[in-house]
Amino acid sequence: MKKSIFTLILLTLMGYVSAQTLQFEWEGTVFDEGETIECTNDEFGFGEYIQHMQVRNITSEPMKVLVEKEIIQDLDGVMNSFCWGMCFGPDIFVSPDAIDIPAGEVNTDELSFHALYPEDVYGDVIIKYYAYEERNPDQRISIIVRFRKSGVGVTENAYTMTLGQAYPNPATNTVSFNYSFGGNLCAVVYNLVGQEVMRQELNANDGQLSFSVADLQGGIYFCTMLVDGRAVSTQKFVVKK
Repeated sequence: MKKSIFTLILLTLMGYVSAQTLQFEWEGTVFDEGETIECTNDEFGFGEYIQHMQVRNITSEPMKVLVEKEIIQDLDGVMNSFCWGMCFGPDIFVSPDAIDIPAGEVNTDELSFHALYPEDVYGDVIIKYYAYEERNPDQRISIIVRFRKSGVGVTENAYTMTLGQAYPNPATNTVSFNYSFGGNLCAVVYNLVGQEVMRQELNANDGQLSFSVADLQGGIYFCTMLVDGRAVSTQKFVVKK
C-alpha cells in the first residue's frame, strides 16, 4: 500500500516536472503559469493594443511549438488576433504551423497578442493563450492577457472628425475614404502587425482620400488619420488578390 502511494506521488511529481518544458517571458521577466497581465499599450495610437511575448524552451532538446488562444471575455466590435511567425485573425484559434525553438532558447519569430478597438468601444477583453510542443498538446503553459481600453472624457479641444468607411472593400486596385477634419492632416496605412506601408499628406480639410493598393499583398490593413500628428480615427480595409 505504501509503495503504491509513493509510486502515485512520484508519477504526479514527474508529470508536473515534465510539464515545465516551456515558459512565457518578456524582456527578462518570467511569467508564472496562468498569470494574468494587463495590456494598456495602444502601440501605434490607433486603437490596437499589443502584448509582445516570448516562449523559452527550458529543456535540453529542440521543440516544435504551437500557440493557441481561448477567449474568456469579448467585446462587440473588438477584433483579436495573434502572431506566431505569421499573424492570424479572429477566426484562427490554433497556429497552423509549429515553430522550432532550440534547447534553452527563445523563439526568434514574432509572438504577439492583439486587440483592435473601434473608436467608440471601451472596456476589457480577456484572452488566455497557450504554448505547447506539437507532439504533447496536454503539456502546455498558459498566460492570460487582459486588454484594457479606458474611456476618456471629451474636452473643449477635442477634434471634430469624420473618416468614412473604405470603398470598395475588399479592394483590388484602389481604396478610397471620404474625410472631414480640422488641422494638419496625414493619412497612414498599417498592415496587421502595425508596420507602416504607405503615407500621404493631405492639403484639404475635407474630400476624398485614395490609395493604390496594387503593390500591397492580400490581407487586412488599417488607414489611420493623423491630425496635427495625433491619431484620431482609423478604418479597416481588406486587400484582395
